[in-house]
Amino acid sequence: MSVKLKPITETSWLVIGDTEDTRIGLLSEVRNQYVLMVKGIKQQFLDRKAVNTFFKEDVFNNLLETEEVDNSKKDYFINGYPIDFENPYEVISTETDLPLFSKKSTSEVYYSAGYYCLNFPKNWMPSYCPKLSTLQSYEYAGPFKDEFEMKLNLQRLRKEKIK
Repeated sequence: MSVKLKPITETSWLVIGDTEDTRIGLLSEVRNQYVLMVKGIKQQFLDRKAVNTFFKEDVFNNLLETEEVDNSKKDYFINGYPIDFENPYEVISTETDLPLFSKKSTSEVYYSAGYYCLNFPKNWMPSYCPKLSTLQSYEYAGPFKDEFEMKLNLQRLRKEKIK
């Protein structure tokens, strides 16, 4: 079987079999190592060579073309953390190291860039660019630079809560 990678971000790929209908899993680069998630099972690799050995081919040279990207849409980041709002206003705070932004220059409602795990009364939940007031009200983990890293931490936190 031939395996191809379909880029999702610069550091994560869908792993696809012979056809796009045969999705195998998710491969992500995390701290210069690689993590393959297949049917809830996580496998780690030290480098690209180890990934290629596992698949018995150079999967990084088998990239599927991504759809045309709309160049008019820009990605926005605060201190390297993604945000879901165009033209944000970065907020510098002496009270926290969080990557804060507001949607208007005059706004006093602040949001924190990146992905988070929030500990609500019943369970840990994912969050993307939550309000600062939410982070001040609940225990949280983060920020994380991508959704995959947040989901890995979310699974760990939920398992710890069950114990």
